Amino acid sequence: LAALAALAALAALAALAVYGFFRRDRRGLPAWRVVAAPLLAGAGLAVLIVLVCRNLGLLTGASAGINAALLVPLPLAFAAGPAVALRIRRRDPQRYALLTTVDAERG
Repeated sequence: LAALAALAALAALAALAVYGFFRRDRRGLPAWRVVAAPLLAGAGLAVLIVLVCRNLGLLTGASAGINAALLVPLPLAFAAGPAVALRIRRRDPQRYALLTTVDAERG
């Protein structure tokens, strides 16, 4: 169930990323698709995350300590991603630049 909260958080971040991407240039797409829908989806997923975290004991039937142990790693994992990316950017800028490229033929 902690994975559900993590997936919902990733989906909420993706919805916000869609809004952020189209914020300056909607590329001719209707406002519903690039503004309203992503923001509503992000808000709905945020509510889902809060409800899952508040009611995790009801969902798992486990003690508060076990539920905390399930949830505490999630923000740590989310923070680890940007921390590792910043470390790579500082130590190896060429490798950092490759993070956004795809070499389909390399396999």
